Amino acid sequence: MSDFIALSAKHQQYMSQLPTRSDIDDQYKWNLSVIFKSVEDWESELTAVHNRLEDLREYESHIAEDDETLLRALQLFEEILRRTQRLRLYAQLKRNEDTENSAHQERLHKSNRLDQDVTKITNMVRREIQAAGRETIMQAVERTEKLGVYKHLLSDFLRMGKHARSSEVEDLLADFTEVIESPTRVYSSLTNNDIKPQSVEMPEGEQVEVTGVNLGKHLRHRDRAFRRRAYQSVHEEHADVKHTIATAYADKVKAQVALADARNYDSVREMAFNKPSYPETGLHIHLPGEVHDALTAAIRDSLNPLHQYYERRKAILELDELKAWDLGVPLADANEPSVSYEDARDHILTAVEPLGESYKNRLEEFFASQRIDVYETQNKQNILAYGPWAYDTGSYLLLNYQDDVRSMSILAHELGHAMHAEYLREDQSPVYATGARPIEEVPSYVHELLLVYHLLNVDNYALRQYARDRLLDVCQGIYGSTLHSLFTHETYQVVEDGEDLTLDRIEEIYADLLTEFRAPMEIDTWAKRGWLVGSHGRLPYHFYQYALGIAGALRTVEQLLNGTVTPGEYHDFLRAGGTIRSVEAFETLGLDIRSREPFERACSTVKEHVRELDATE
Repeated sequence: MSDFIALSAKHQQYMSQLPTRSDIDDQYKWNLSVIFKSVEDWESELTAVHNRLEDLREYESHIAEDDETLLRALQLFEEILRRTQRLRLYAQLKRNEDTENSAHQERLHKSNRLDQDVTKITNMVRREIQAAGRETIMQAVERTEKLGVYKHLLSDFLRMGKHARSSEVEDLLADFTEVIESPTRVYSSLTNNDIKPQSVEMPEGEQVEVTGVNLGKHLRHRDRAFRRRAYQSVHEEHADVKHTIATAYADKVKAQVALADARNYDSVREMAFNKPSYPETGLHIHLPGEVHDALTAAIRDSLNPLHQYYERRKAILELDELKAWDLGVPLADANEPSVSYEDARDHILTAVEPLGESYKNRLEEFFASQRIDVYETQNKQNILAYGPWAYDTGSYLLLNYQDDVRSMSILAHELGHAMHAEYLREDQSPVYATGARPIEEVPSYVHELLLVYHLLNVDNYALRQYARDRLLDVCQGIYGSTLHSLFTHETYQVVEDGEDLTLDRIEEIYADLLTEFRAPMEIDTWAKRGWLVGSHGRLPYHFYQYALGIAGALRTVEQLLNGTVTPGEYHDFLRAGGTIRSVEAFETLGLDIRSREPFERACSTVKEHVRELDATE
């Protein structure tokens, strides 16, 4: 209890140094009244949606008895999904404005309970379709024109039949959703509310609090002793509760393994590669396991560019040993430029010009729509950025903007997701306006790459230098994503093989991967603690999508700039949504992700940029 009190007191001391939301000008805060004018309106809509769920339940046992009944049930299902997305979005955003507000937390709990009820209804609809059989359903689609819009959805329902369970089991699994996710909530509560680093002295003598949000900024400081203090302050705090983190992580893995078994999957990976797309509309992604195997094998066989990069980094920084706190400091021979939010907006708008005038205009409208929450404030969600969205509203972006090149790049990244959502909303019905996770990072990395290519040509030496660093960070990120994807894969395999996932086993797996991927770096105790500060709140196997996104974006930007892919063709890629499977979506961009070639090509790009470091020496 004394440790908890000390952590809470430290948390309060840190939070008091941040501005409150009322201190921030309205132009830098999102306007959630567009979603719901008041909390009372949200509550009223929640009740209305629960009533519509009851209306849909009345179709149970006769959804497919005739074409008109099937159509009405699917239309009602679509309406419920659309309205539920809006309720969920508002609850999430309000909670993330102030993570310690109990009313916001309760509203999010209500939204989660609604999600459970919607999951039960979705399962009911899916069971009814599966029971009717493919022949009956597809004949109905052929006979009734208005059912045609649901053909892909119905096909997906039928495809997932082998993973369906009885109504009793499905309802039980839905009821246990929050229990299954409890380890994630434990980790989130620990990292957001209790783990706060000690004050760290800067070279100038000023004391600063290093957070999970601003650690990256401090690790770019030129003073190596300060970087070490900043890194160690965060990782020491996490190490103090490493047994709790390890237990939460192991419990999450065990819960997911049990869920995969309950759903008739051979592994958590198979379940993850067939999980619901986002936002959830009843559709599931479809990614063959061979893609993950090709990706990880290709990257593991192409580590030389990464090792060369670390060796060059060590030489340029004139270090005897490369430590974990040396990986983020810029290699640029200039002071880091300050980039205001307004300057970031202008640079990003110029950078996306290769995507066409209509695209740029739409992005400009998004900036003006007051859907971006820009600055870190007291009790705001402690993450760099994210951008949830709903069909009726589009995206809302949460940032903790730091007035630097990295923050500008992250803003560009999240805006790539937001623009993807805008094109989906324009062209697709609610059931297909959903992003398949294997492709959803392509638009975000397209934005980041276009931004750095733009910055490499501006009339500002420091910006050009830091853009070069950022380009290397983005490109070599394919290695980091693969490392963490393998960490997930190997830790989950331990439990799937019937073994215990202990703290020692987790640390052993992580240390082995560090030795393989970051061989030129000193793999000391501090480096081995890196897994503690991982994204353990995310869904299993999510890291693979970043590697796919980087590989896809590198090829796409190359083709956009040389004219092989037109802006219109790229817009069509953004619009496809749930009407096309992930492998086929990548094929429209000229990539076969079942082969090693896209990933080997991406590694070759890293090698080219490392050579450019030598040329600038």
